[in-house]
Amino acid sequence: MTGRASQEDTQADREVRTCINSSPPQNFVMTAGAGSGKTTSLVKALNNIVIEHGDMLRRKRQRVACITYTEIAAEEIWSEIGNPPLVHVSTIHSFFWTLVRPFQRDIKVWVALRVKEKIEELREAASNFGPRVQQRTKDKNQKEIDRYSQIAGKIAAVPAFTYGVGSDYTKGVLGHDDIVKMVPHLISDRPLFQKLLAQQFPFIFVDENRGPGRWIGGRSILKGPPPAVPHLPDRHGGDNELPLRPK
Repeated sequence: MTGRASQEDTQADREVRTCINSSPPQNFVMTAGAGSGKTTSLVKALNNIVIEHGDMLRRKRQRVACITYTEIAAEEIWSEIGNPPLVHVSTIHSFFWTLVRPFQRDIKVWVALRVKEKIEELREAASNFGPRVQQRTKDKNQKEIDRYSQIAGKIAAVPAFTYGVGSDYTKGVLGHDDIVKMVPHLISDRPLFQKLLAQQFPFIFVDENRGPGRWIGGRSILKGPPPAVPHLPDRHGGDNELPLRPK
C-alpha cells in the first residue's frame, strides 16, 4: 500500500490505531468535514490491520470488510490499498448480499413474511378509508392486495433467490431495499448469523456511515461498548466540525 497510507499520521489516526490494536479491538466512529482526510485515515487504518493482524487473518481465513455506499468510492479505496486479498471492499448492498446469499431458506422465510406484512398494511389502509376516498384509490389498493396474495402463493416454489436492481419475488429477485432491510434483521435477530459474520469479518469499516451512530438499515450490526470518537483535524491546516458523540 502506498499513496495515502504513507502520509503523516494525525492524532485521529493514532487514536484509531489504538482502537484497532487494543485487545480486544474497540469500536469507533470518526466524524469530520468534507475534504478533511477521512478516506486517507480509512486507507491508513486498513494498511495498519494488514500489517499488524495479517498473519492472524490468514491463519483463520478471515478478512477485513470495508463497506462503501457507491461503486466509485469502492474503486477509489481499491486503487489506494492495492487490492490485497485480506481486504474486502464493496458497496453496502453487495456486502450484505455476500453475507446472506448462502442462507436461501432464511431468505425465503423473510420474503414470505415481507409479503404478508405488505398485505396486512394494505388491508389496514383499506379499513381506514373514509367516505371521501376516491373509488380509484380503493380499486388500486385492492389490486395490490390481490397481487401480493398471488405472490404469497408462489414463493414456496421459488428454487433460489438472487440480487438485482428491483424486486420480483416470483422470479426470485431481491432489490436494493430488500437487502438493506433483510440482512440487518437477520444480523440482529439470529445469533448464528452474528457469529458467522464475526468469524468471517472480525474488522468491519463503514465508509461515510449515512445514519445515526453505528446503525445500518435501522439496526446496529456492531456489538460491544460505545465507540471511541476520534476528532480528525484538517490535513491541510485548520480544523473542522466537532465529532458527534454517541448518545
